[in-house]
Amino acid sequence: MAATPSMEDVEIKSPPTTTTTDAKEPKVETGKHGDIVVLVPQPTDDPDDPLNWPMSKKILIFACVCFAAFAAQMSPNSNQLTFTEQVPVYQVSVAAMLDSVAAGLAGWLAGPFLFIPFCAVIGRSSVVLWSLIIIFVCQIWGAEMTHVDDYISFTISRLFCGFFGAVPAILGSGYIIDLFYLHQRGKAFAIFEVLIIFAVVGGGTLSGFVAQTQPWNYVFWWTLGPVGAAIVSVILFVDDTTYTREPGSTARPALPKSRVANRLATFCPGTRTQPAGKTETFIKRALIPLQITIAPVTVLTGTYVFIALGLPVMQASTLATYLEPPVEAGGYGFNPLQIACFTFTAWIGIIGAQVYGYFFNDKIPLWLARRRDGTWHPEYRLANAIFPSIILPIGLGIYGAGLQYHLNIMVLALASFLIWFGALLALPVCYNYIIECFLHHPVEASVSLNAWRISFGLMSVFIITEWQAAVGVGWMWGMGAFFVVLVDIIMAFLILKGHVVRGMTVRLFPGIAWTEDGAKITVKADGAASP
Repeated sequence: MAATPSMEDVEIKSPPTTTTTDAKEPKVETGKHGDIVVLVPQPTDDPDDPLNWPMSKKILIFACVCFAAFAAQMSPNSNQLTFTEQVPVYQVSVAAMLDSVAAGLAGWLAGPFLFIPFCAVIGRSSVVLWSLIIIFVCQIWGAEMTHVDDYISFTISRLFCGFFGAVPAILGSGYIIDLFYLHQRGKAFAIFEVLIIFAVVGGGTLSGFVAQTQPWNYVFWWTLGPVGAAIVSVILFVDDTTYTREPGSTARPALPKSRVANRLATFCPGTRTQPAGKTETFIKRALIPLQITIAPVTVLTGTYVFIALGLPVMQASTLATYLEPPVEAGGYGFNPLQIACFTFTAWIGIIGAQVYGYFFNDKIPLWLARRRDGTWHPEYRLANAIFPSIILPIGLGIYGAGLQYHLNIMVLALASFLIWFGALLALPVCYNYIIECFLHHPVEASVSLNAWRISFGLMSVFIITEWQAAVGVGWMWGMGAFFVVLVDIIMAFLILKGHVVRGMTVRLFPGIAWTEDGAKITVKADGAASP
C-alpha cells in the first residue's frame, strides 16, 4: 500500500476544463509514491483565495500566528513557578497567591467568550494585534505591583492579562482552516496546540531562571520582549485570511494591494476586512460558542478534555507547592532555578508529542480513509487519541506515588514526562475533531473546547487543598488517573459511534454543525477509490 504524501513532496494537479467545487474532476495532490489525495476543500481560481497562496506565504503567516499565540499564552501566569516569592511582599498566604494564578486561568476561560465576537467587527487579525498590545500593558502593570498593598491590583492585572492572553491562541484555529487542506490540518494543529501548552510550561521555566538572579517582578519584565516581537511580526506579516466559500454569503470588498494601505485597512481598526451586517454577525458570533459548548459532540469530547488536559494544568499550576518546601516538611527543597530545570521534563514530553503529532496526526486518519474506500469521516482523527489515553493515567499514577512516598525526584521527572507527552498527544486531536464538526465556525468551536480544557485547572486551584487533605496526595493524583480511565471510555465511544453523536448535534443545531463527512479524500491513480 502506498504511503501517504507529505506536504513537501506533492504537486497540485487541476482538471483542464473546470475550476469550481462542483467540478467532476476535482483538484488533487499527487505524492511521490503515486498516492492521490483530493483537495478538501476545493480551491477556486481566485488569487485572493488563501488556499491558492504559495506555501511559503502560508507558513510565514502560520508561524507569526503561532508566535503570537505563544507569547500571549505564556504571559498571564509567567510567575507560576515563582509566586511563592511574592508571599512576603504582599504579606498574604500561599493560598492567596494561588488565587492570583487562578485569576489568570479565569481570564483564559472567560476572555474568548467576551472578545472573540469582535472579530465580526474589526477582523481576526486586528483582534490578535490589539490583544497583544493589551497584554504588553498588563505585563508592565503586574511588574510594577511591588508594594505590600498591591495584591488586589496585581491579581486584577493577571485577570485582564488572562482575558486577552487566550484570544490569539483561540484564533489560530481559524487561520489553520483558512490556509490548509483537510489532509494538512493534523500537522498544523499538532504544531499549534503543542506550542500553546508549551507556552504555559516554557514561560514558567524561563521565569524560574530569571527569578534565580533577578527580583521576582522581572518574570514579567522579560516577557515584554517576546510580546513586543509578536506585535511587530503580526503587523508586518499576518494578512487577513477570511474568504467566503458558501454560496449566497456576503463577501467583503477586496483589500488594498499597496502594503501600507493594506496594513492600515487590516489593523486600524480593521473594519475593511469584514463584510456588511457587522452588528447581526457580532450577536451571532457571541451566541454560537455557547451553543457549541452544550452540543452533544462537544460535551463528550469536552468531558474527555476536561479531565485529560485539566489534570496536567493542575500539575503545572501546583508544582512549586510540592518541590519548594524543605525536605523535613515533605518537599524537595528546590529553589526557583531547580524548579525551572525540573520543568524540562515537561519540555521533553511536549517536544516528543510535537514530533509524534507531525508524523502521525494526518497519516493515521488518511490510512484509515484509504482502508474504507477513500471516504472521509471526522472520527478517523480520534484514532490518534488511543495511545495518549493509555499513557496519561500511568503518568498520573506514578506522580501520585512519587509524592506520597517521597520517592527520588527522577520518579517525578518520569511521571511529568508521561503526563505531558500523553496530554499533548491528545489535545491537538480533540481540537481538530471538534473544529471539523463545526467547520464553518472554527474559532467559536475553539472557544468552547478551551472552556472545557481550562475549567478543571481553574477549579483545582480552589479545591486542591481540601481534596488533598481528604484523601492524601497519593490518592488525589491516583483518583486523577482513574478519572482519565473513565473518560477513556467516552473516547472509545466517540471513536466507534461518533457519527451518531454528530447526527444528534446536527438535529439540535442545524445551522452551525457542518462537517466534511463523506467527502472522497483519497483515490487511486486511475480515479477509482482506494481500497
